[in-house]
Amino acid sequence: MTVIRCSPMLSETHTGRHPRREWRGRAGHRGVMTVIWKRVAASAAAVLVTVVVMVLGGTPLPAQADPAGVFRTLNWEAAADRTMPASAPPGFVKQWVADHGAAVVSSPVRDGSYAARFELDRGDPIQSGSKRAEISQRDEQPLNAERWYGFSVNLPASWVYDVSAEIVSQWHQCDDCGGGSPPLALLTDEGHWKVDFRGDIIDLGPYATGAWTDWVVHVKWRTDTQGMFEVWRNGQRVLQRSGATHAGGPRSPYFKFGIYKWDWANPDKPSTTSQRVMFYDSLRLGDQRAVYADVAPGGSGDPSCAGTVPVASATATTWEAINPPAQAIDGNFSTRWSGQGFGASLILDLGSVRRVCGTRVAWHLGDQRWNDYTTYTSVDGVAYTKAWEGRSSGTTLGFEQELFTTGPRDARYVKVSFWQNPQNDWASITEAAVLGS
Repeated sequence: MTVIRCSPMLSETHTGRHPRREWRGRAGHRGVMTVIWKRVAASAAAVLVTVVVMVLGGTPLPAQADPAGVFRTLNWEAAADRTMPASAPPGFVKQWVADHGAAVVSSPVRDGSYAARFELDRGDPIQSGSKRAEISQRDEQPLNAERWYGFSVNLPASWVYDVSAEIVSQWHQCDDCGGGSPPLALLTDEGHWKVDFRGDIIDLGPYATGAWTDWVVHVKWRTDTQGMFEVWRNGQRVLQRSGATHAGGPRSPYFKFGIYKWDWANPDKPSTTSQRVMFYDSLRLGDQRAVYADVAPGGSGDPSCAGTVPVASATATTWEAINPPAQAIDGNFSTRWSGQGFGASLILDLGSVRRVCGTRVAWHLGDQRWNDYTTYTSVDGVAYTKAWEGRSSGTTLGFEQELFTTGPRDARYVKVSFWQNPQNDWASITEAAVLGS
């Protein structure tokens, strides 16, 4: 293979980047019992009856412990959490007035036997300055916290299009941080799921009614370039941003969920509906020790595709001396591989054949321009098969995840081939990673 080294004089202007963000019992018992042979059958029958009673409605079997990084599970399976409508579950704050604001129901459920039902009517009294039926974390989140949030939302058929938006999950700045809008919120608006990130409204496409939608949100709450957040819907990562995630204060933002429809606090605001009902289940909150699979509702998605496979080395079909391929896997977003021309390719060697399912690619100037590219895989470095083809978003400097179109496959080599961007003919990747197991 001929390697073309391009002159540094033709390179793009080098700009600084953000440093890389790293992704990352059942109680047993032993008893010894000595019995005489005549009592063996009776004892076995008694044990069997006890087990049947426990399973079919008697004393519940002990639950499997949460992973170490999950510090709170709220799926209403624990009797102590079924406190609504009188009060919020232990450790949370009640933010509804009418008795119909929040309740525990047995259908529909995402998993287990119970879920939460929220209802907000336009005529409901004001709660905490607006119209809402929410459950809130306490405003006591530590400064610079890293958090994972997993939950599932079911919008029934009555959740019809409305000209007025509503928030269904929000991350609120601390109460003594000057007020204002939440730095991060998940909402429905104009028939679509949308994310409001510090005033930037990001459309995630139409919502479906009558079905559960699984969400996982991972946030590093920071006011500097070390911050980031990423969002998965039904196992597919749909959003990733880097940089400051809130405006500041002595604590990190806290989580609230339910229905918040601010327009209804003003009788002059237009709205084409007078009632919203929503179901919520499978909430798990994790800290920096958690991973995607720990909080994903019902294990949604392919957990192996939330992790990365170590890359042994990187080569390329072309590069300039100051931006060699090794800089695309050095863990530093301020360095990059740059190669000029149609078809310039970065090749990642995993060192051995692995089960792979996608890529994460961060593009130089990725928040200013899109890049058309194709991903290929190979077991021998000679014969390559297309795995994915498309365009980067042009909206972020961080990783953008793409799962292979035909699902997981075996490969040792993963090749990212550049075709074009709207500014020039340079392929410039700051970091690249391979998803798999």
